[in-house]
Amino acid sequence: MDKHLHEIADAVLSFLLSLVPSALGATVSMLVDDGITWGKMFARLWVGIVVSYFVKGALVALLSLHPFVVDAISFLTGMVAYKSAPGFIAGCSAAIGEAPGLIRDRLLAFLPSKEKK
Repeated sequence: MDKHLHEIADAVLSFLLSLVPSALGATVSMLVDDGITWGKMFARLWVGIVVSYFVKGALVALLSLHPFVVDAISFLTGMVAYKSAPGFIAGCSAAIGEAPGLIRDRLLAFLPSKEKK
């Protein structure tokens, strides 16, 4: 049982350490932002962390770069994602708001029309 707990703790620690460069990038961007609420700051921070985490994973999978270079790109991506979070959130909410209408129109296009011939 101790072996499994040790493996789980090791996996959680590795996951948290992989988030450090992206979190630092988003935090640096957060420090230069004035007049923002805590809720928006927290949401932007997590957008920065999540986006740069997946960019880092893609870089590792596609390219064989030095880990320092991957962490630097992850840091930069965290900064950029933090700054672009409001536009990203607005775009996602607009797309989600339009989705039911688009789905309805697509489904109605497959149904036969009620016009008499």
